[in-house]
Amino acid sequence: MTNPVVSVIIPVRNERDYIHEALASVCSQCFDDLEVIIVDDGSDDFDYQTLTQLDPRIRVHRQEASGVSSARNTGMQLARGDYFAFLDADDVWFPGKIAAQVHHFEKHPEVGCVFGRFIKWTQSDDGHFPAAHTLMQECSQITETDAKRSGWLYSRLLKGLLVGMNTAVIRREVFTLLGGFDVSMRIGEDYLFWLKISRIYPMHALDGPVALYRIHKNSAMRLLDPENHLTHLLKIAVSRWGLTNPDGTGLPLDEFKKRLAKSEFTHGYNHFWEGSPAVARRAFFRALKGGALPFRSAAYIALTPFCQALRALKNHQPA
Repeated sequence: MTNPVVSVIIPVRNERDYIHEALASVCSQCFDDLEVIIVDDGSDDFDYQTLTQLDPRIRVHRQEASGVSSARNTGMQLARGDYFAFLDADDVWFPGKIAAQVHHFEKHPEVGCVFGRFIKWTQSDDGHFPAAHTLMQECSQITETDAKRSGWLYSRLLKGLLVGMNTAVIRREVFTLLGGFDVSMRIGEDYLFWLKISRIYPMHALDGPVALYRIHKNSAMRLLDPENHLTHLLKIAVSRWGLTNPDGTGLPLDEFKKRLAKSEFTHGYNHFWEGSPAVARRAFFRALKGGALPFRSAAYIALTPFCQALRALKNHQPA
C-alpha cells in the first residue's frame, strides 16, 4: 500500500455522542488521499474499534488513559502521511479544508504549519447544538492568507495570536525535528507546541474559517484552574527564546509585560464570574500592578466580596 498524503489524528476519550459527526466531516473531504487514526485514550463508553467499519481509511489504536497530549503523540508516531492534521472528537471540519491546506503547502515549501479560523459552536437555549451543515462554509477554494496571522509568528503568539488545534495541519518533518506535545502539561500544551514550531518555521493562516469548535462544559475554553498557566508558560517561553523572531523582528519588553498583565486580568475575570473569588482577587491585584486596565482591575478588586451576589443577578436577569 502506498502511504497517504495526509494523516488525520483524532484523540478520543468517551466521546460517543460526537465522534460520528467528526468522522463524517473528515471522510467527506474532497481530498481523499488520507488516513484517519483514532487514538482511544482509555474510553469506557463505546467500542471505538467498530468505527473501522465505516471507512477503510480509519484505523483505531487503543491505549491506557494517558491524556490528550499522549494520544496525539501516539497518533503522530503511527502516522504514515506527509502531513499531520488534528481534529478533536467533538469538533468538525468544513468541506474542502484539507484540499485548501495541502494546496497551500505545495505552493509554500518553507511553511511548517497551515491553519485557519474556527467558528465557535454553541448550544441553543434548548441545550442542543445547531446542525453542523447550517454553519459550514465551503473552503476548498481559499487561496489567500491572513497577513496579520501569517509569517514568523513567535512574537505574535506571545501577544495572544490563537491557533486552533482543529484547524491546524503540519508537515511530518515538524514532528521529526521537534517531537510532539509535552505530556507533562495539563493545560497549554498546544500553545507550547505552536511556539516551538514558530521558532523553526513560518506559519500561515488561511483567510477564512475551516472548522467548528464545539463549546460545552468539557471544552478547554471552559476549564478553570487556580493557577494562571498562560502567564507561567509565557515566562518560560521568553526565558528560553527571548522576545525576538527568527527573522529579527520581535516584541518590545513593555508590550510583553502588558501581555502578562492582561493575562492576569483575564484570569481574574474568568474566576470572578465562574470560579474562585479569592483567585480572582489575587489575579486582579497582579493585573493592577502590571498596569493592565487599572480602573477595571481596581473596580473588580472592590467588587470581589459581592461576587456571588453579582453572579446570581447576572444568571437570572431577563433575556
